[in-house]
Amino acid sequence: MADNIELYERAQALMEAEREALKGGDFIRLEALYEEKHELLKQIEAQADTLTRSQLEALSVSSRGNERLLDAAQRGLRAVARRLSETRRAAEHLDTYTDDGKRKDLGVARSSFERRA
Repeated sequence: MADNIELYERAQALMEAEREALKGGDFIRLEALYEEKHELLKQIEAQADTLTRSQLEALSVSSRGNERLLDAAQRGLRAVARRLSETRRAAEHLDTYTDDGKRKDLGVARSSFERRA
């Protein structure tokens, strides 16, 4: 009985640490927690019959909450990458539109600014 309480408390503490790392955008910490979480999940699977139904449900709720945070972080990172790509392209290319409304790439935008030593 004491084993399942200790295992459950470790799992909940790990879920809380993961949640805080996700909220703080600490991806280095998330990577370290991933290995720890993987090992703990192996232990939980091996001893799942010692955990109560309510403990398993609480861990499941925590896990789903963290999964939603992780999904949101991934969507945010993809949006940032997309926006950076658009910004980079806008700085490198000059696009305009033809009379019939089609986009036309005029090529690399050249600056008229001249640097002198």
